[in-house]
Amino acid sequence: MNLSKLGVGATATLVGLAALFPGRGHAQQTAPPNPERFVVPSTVSPEAAAGLGKLNAMRAHAPTRPRPRTQEEWDQANAQLAKLAGPMSAAAADALHVTRTEDRLGGVPVVRVRPANFKPGGATILYMHGGAFTFLSAANSLTIPALVSSATGDEVISIDYTLAPRADWHIITAQVVAVWKAVLSSGLKPQNVGMMGDSAGGGLAAGSVLRMRDEHLPLPGALYLMSASTDLSGAGDTSSTLAPVDPVLQPETSSWSREAYAPAADQKNPYVSAVYGDYTQAFPPTLLQVGTREMLLSSSVREYQAIRSGGHEAVLDVYEGMPHVWLSLIPQAPETTIAIKRASDFFAAHLHK
Repeated sequence: MNLSKLGVGATATLVGLAALFPGRGHAQQTAPPNPERFVVPSTVSPEAAAGLGKLNAMRAHAPTRPRPRTQEEWDQANAQLAKLAGPMSAAAADALHVTRTEDRLGGVPVVRVRPANFKPGGATILYMHGGAFTFLSAANSLTIPALVSSATGDEVISIDYTLAPRADWHIITAQVVAVWKAVLSSGLKPQNVGMMGDSAGGGLAAGSVLRMRDEHLPLPGALYLMSASTDLSGAGDTSSTLAPVDPVLQPETSSWSREAYAPAADQKNPYVSAVYGDYTQAFPPTLLQVGTREMLLSSSVREYQAIRSGGHEAVLDVYEGMPHVWLSLIPQAPETTIAIKRASDFFAAHLHK
């Protein structure tokens, strides 16, 4: 698998996404650009440095975008994103030789991603894509599912949940639960099924597991969270301390997408912000991966501590100098290869095949 050429295009494309909706919906630029705040740490790999250099240079001059006010404006913004993300996503899937098939589970559209060496009878992994709950789709968020499917040899089912503000957290978590029930009804054993998500999708995955538990459903065998948004209230030390140097999530925060997904009164509901969940009850073994250069670092640290405090297994895997969801930004970097290998090993250790 040679992703060296893919990485350059992926970085440029995702910088375009950041420019289109700053911070994946978390921020709007209100201060003049300050390129000096975006630096490439000398301690990252050469491959990561090359990609992050392009990211930082372009990100420092990302334009201000108006807040979508109507459903039509949200749809138009997402359509623009699809034009940028679609080709990159397809290129990643093609480079990794995975197949993708549209399907429906529990009445919810999904995309099944299978590796070239797929053999039935292995584990299954459910995936929730990022995009601040308001952008992207299963069809144009294939990079991470393709990487995981190729590394594990297992099928990854990407849930194409309804985006906010067309749906809110009540509906979206219910869709994840519906898919989970359909997977179990198909005959798969819960201990053979994992769940994963990045950014907003990571928060959705963790919150949905809490909802599944409270509805007395069996839980997945393992959970994998990448740069997860586990606190939509905006709390957490690095939400302010790392804000000025985060090259993906802008420091001048806005609540556009968070409010579209959950009003302020609901933002500490555990199904919305998993860090506020009750972990004295059952919860699956969890791998949390995060970079040292992202505002959401505290979200992963606090979620890790919450899970461990409840007596459950959790691994906090932190990457030097990496920005938000770097696995999609720089899939060719050793930091991504290492992260995916550790995720693959984690699933192999916990999903009984």
